[in-house]
Amino acid sequence: MSDSDLRPTAAEKQIDTEMQALLDRYLQGRKPVSIDDYDWDQIRPGAVDRDSLEALGFVTFVESNPEAPAQMLTAAADRGSAPWLRRFIQQTWLPEERMHHAPYREYLIRLGTYSVTEIDSLIDDVRDRGFIYGKGYTPLQAATYGWLQELITWRFYEAMASYLLTSSENGGQTDPVLIKMLRDIAKQENFHRFIYLSGARTVLKHSPHKKGEVIKTVGEFLMPGHHMVPDMQHRAPEWAFKFNFPFRKLLRDISAGLVELTGYKGLGQTAILYGVRHEIPLYMKAAVMFLNLLSKPYHSPVNYATGRVLAAL
Repeated sequence: MSDSDLRPTAAEKQIDTEMQALLDRYLQGRKPVSIDDYDWDQIRPGAVDRDSLEALGFVTFVESNPEAPAQMLTAAADRGSAPWLRRFIQQTWLPEERMHHAPYREYLIRLGTYSVTEIDSLIDDVRDRGFIYGKGYTPLQAATYGWLQELITWRFYEAMASYLLTSSENGGQTDPVLIKMLRDIAKQENFHRFIYLSGARTVLKHSPHKKGEVIKTVGEFLMPGHHMVPDMQHRAPEWAFKFNFPFRKLLRDISAGLVELTGYKGLGQTAILYGVRHEIPLYMKAAVMFLNLLSKPYHSPVNYATGRVLAAL
């Protein structure tokens, strides 16, 4: 590969200029959460049910190894001439994500849900597994994965906090420490979502021919827990239903984002690809496989019709 092949294109330079300006505007004054942010004397051990503690253990483990995905994301930034993405990961995303598990871990230890030795051993297991998603990603694919993962995480933490605030299962008790913790971290996840989505928008504004990268990334998407905490990930839907997770709101968020980034055709093509790549009810699988044959070209009317139907639901 020649030196000229490594030089950023005019589009990549413009994308970086715009995203650096956005980062200049929003990254000032941000700081990670800390275990010192919370008044641990205010813990209410009887206010949190067992399912919530188990879900908290799950997210603690998923949050405990941000260094592994950070390597994938910065590799994508360097491979695709995207200094803005490297800056965001190194200056903000990684420092903030590196601390997300720390208050959760402290909380679980103080409640006696895990001993120090036990929880740290499980965290070591997660770190040993590493992170397998994002190999070979472009900056647009990295931003797309980040947008979707942070969106789901933000909604999950908000749902969990709302459930704990309103649940009457424990005699009307609430735990202000855990609720504050979840909401503090949810706000950071939402900010990360905003930056990733802004990055994807900006890339496509200058390189609209790259819509296929978004479609492929979302169509193949899996949450990190599938690899990082495989023995607990299968319970995520169960916890989500318990916490009244806003599934319809999430689907509207995803649909709106995909329509903005890729159009109705992209939304339809993504949904069909997702149905092919993931487990869905058997009675739908045959239909999806057939539609997949017709959806290969982006401009297929099947994609547009599917996208319009999904957006209207």
